Amino acid sequence: MNRILLRKCLAEVQLLFIACALLLFTFCWVRVFIVASLETSAFASIIDKLWENWGRFSPVPLSQLLSYSGRVAIAYDEPVVVFCIAIFAIARGSAAVSGELGRGTMEMLLAQPISRMQVLYSQAAVTVSCLALLCILSWLGTWSGIHTAEVTEQAPAKSISIPLLDVRIPIPFGPREKIKIPMRERVTASNFAPGALNLFCLGFCVAGVTTLASACDRYRWRTIGIVSCLFVLQMIFKVLGRAFDSTSFFEWITIFGAYEPQRLVYIAVDLPQYNWALSLPSIDGRPAMTGPLTYYITLVTIGTLGYLAAGVVFHRRDLPAPL
Repeated sequence: MNRILLRKCLAEVQLLFIACALLLFTFCWVRVFIVASLETSAFASIIDKLWENWGRFSPVPLSQLLSYSGRVAIAYDEPVVVFCIAIFAIARGSAAVSGELGRGTMEMLLAQPISRMQVLYSQAAVTVSCLALLCILSWLGTWSGIHTAEVTEQAPAKSISIPLLDVRIPIPFGPREKIKIPMRERVTASNFAPGALNLFCLGFCVAGVTTLASACDRYRWRTIGIVSCLFVLQMIFKVLGRAFDSTSFFEWITIFGAYEPQRLVYIAVDLPQYNWALSLPSIDGRPAMTGPLTYYITLVTIGTLGYLAAGVVFHRRDLPAPL
């Protein structure tokens, strides 16, 4: 692959990459501090009464949702994180072909001794590499928060010891003092790596589909509009799939059916032996679930097909003259 092409792509992407990197790292870091500062024990009884109606919108059990791990994992489902990755993927995917055509630079680019595939896949290599770095930075934000935040908990009840019997009896009355405990003693940072990996797979999928749309179109603004509408439509499908039994089939036709970072973190915490499984058997009365590897493969396959189809279309396409 032409090094000059790669340098050109890197120069184009650096400002957007820096902005997204700062946002993802900072948000994931701050998110841990917010989780550490809120006690959910007071809300548990309230949420428990509403769980029968609203629990279907959550991919994890209530116990996981109220735990530190469950609440930190919500960061990867927050609109800020999902839209940041989507904006980066759509912006870079749309720049691959329709962006160059719209600027009138494609003809000059192809006048050089390089092939169309080099042009297309140089953009793809930079986009995918930057997506991977962004997701690593989001995980590093979580890691930094876990290693710097402290949670406030009630100290264990005081007790008295009985001489000669070596027995301690807790004292149930009296005020309980608050103590600070490092967050790293309550959660493990590596358990959030599946969530970051799922985020990368989603970005790769969106980038592949956007590059295909870019290879078919002439105007970048139209490519961005089409893919953005599809993206929002996919999100609506997921909400509809969760909302009613009669529309549950929508979950099978949306890419967000394979984006479940909270569920993957839940598996990493409670069932780590299934971190790379295609499916999970029925365990302890819980229904069988789709395994993390199925989520990764589904999104990466769609993204790869998008890039391959974009290569075929771009290779055969009669490119329009610059305006």
